[in-house]
Amino acid sequence: MQLNSTGPLTATPKPAPAAGFFTPAPAQETGARKAFGDYMRKSPAEQMRDQILKAMGLTEDQLKAMPPKAREAVEAKIKQMIKTKVEEAQEKKTGVLIDIKA
Repeated sequence: MQLNSTGPLTATPKPAPAAGFFTPAPAQETGARKAFGDYMRKSPAEQMRDQILKAMGLTEDQLKAMPPKAREAVEAKIKQMIKTKVEEAQEKKTGVLIDIKA
């Protein structure tokens, strides 16, 4: 902060640093960068849901356009697949010496 010549207690703001190695440039998210950013902002459950929908050949918009009964069936299948993946991940944990749940 620099002192202004109008008085010792009046300060002029420090100029913003130029964009470089340590200061990021203003974010201009386009293309792959935007898609990656959108994906990383999602929770793990949302990421799993997106992967499952993609494997089923569906998008969120297509799912929303389905009739209620068909949509409920797909939602139930997604829920079951997420549950299965979480259970498989729990079983694959290694390095645990004791079962602390008991």
